[in-house]
Amino acid sequence: MSADHGKTAPSGDRLAHLAARYPELIAASDARALALLEQASPVRFPAGTVMFRERDPCRGFMWLLEGGVRIFKHSPDGREVTLYRVQPGDLCVLSLNALLGDRPYPAQAQAESDVAGLMLGGAAFLRGIGESESFRTYVMKMMSDRLHDMMALVSDITFHRLDLRLACLLGQRFERSGGRALRVTHAELACELGTTREVVSRILKEFERQQCVRLTRGRIHLVSQQGLDWFTQEEQAS
Repeated sequence: MSADHGKTAPSGDRLAHLAARYPELIAASDARALALLEQASPVRFPAGTVMFRERDPCRGFMWLLEGGVRIFKHSPDGREVTLYRVQPGDLCVLSLNALLGDRPYPAQAQAESDVAGLMLGGAAFLRGIGESESFRTYVMKMMSDRLHDMMALVSDITFHRLDLRLACLLGQRFERSGGRALRVTHAELACELGTTREVVSRILKEFERQQCVRLTRGRIHLVSQQGLDWFTQEEQAS
């Protein structure tokens, strides 16, 4: 993992940046926790940077201020499955797991856009866990929330049909885009779902046949949100 550390920001600026993205952390922090957070160093990663790889040692913890990070894992046959994304205000549970358990990263992280954050060294982070009750309570709560999200992902992968999961994924993306066409490849959707491009293409063709979407090169157009919703409702009724 390589990062541009840039110029050192004044400690007051660091706390102000953290307060904007992690207000609960700053509000709950005692004097020890605030002193700890002032030690964090600014870091930047260009879009596309692999921030850590599977089996890499964890040397610190980053508070994400700008951009987005995708956490994913490779299967033995080379397929990718997206575990979760980290946005400003989130904590990366696998970084917490690696630091607290003194173990390597079990997955890989990549910057999906230009990323800026504050990096706290591993020793300082662990010292904060041990010395500051407010810092420890905050981290444990955030870790619990993220583990709940990951258990929901495991449930989706294990128990839900792939067409349902793809319909839900498309519905979420269309909602974020305001119904505008999605610029996404079948291979990228396959990585999200942990399957192959061929399987995704086959399901999308069925969605198109059912007049839910329209497919063009590199884009997916929404035709009927109600049609996509039908797939999820059918699963819930079964």
